[in-house]
Amino acid sequence: MLEYCWLDVDEADNNRQGVLPGIDRHINDHLKIGVGYNFTDFSDDLTDLDYQNNGWFLNFVGKL
Repeated sequence: MLEYCWLDVDEADNNRQGVLPGIDRHINDHLKIGVGYNFTDFSDDLTDLDYQNNGWFLNFVGKL
């Protein structure tokens, strides 16, 4: 997976962007596990404006 992220905060006159690459593996018909790295420095929590959120992430996806 490859995700491109762009954050534009008009009130703070700030614009940031970056990518999140990751790889997933199907464990069985109901579970997928993935790992990746956040090369951006912002979070999807739009109230968090400290811009220190880059790093590794672990992703779990379950389905019925």
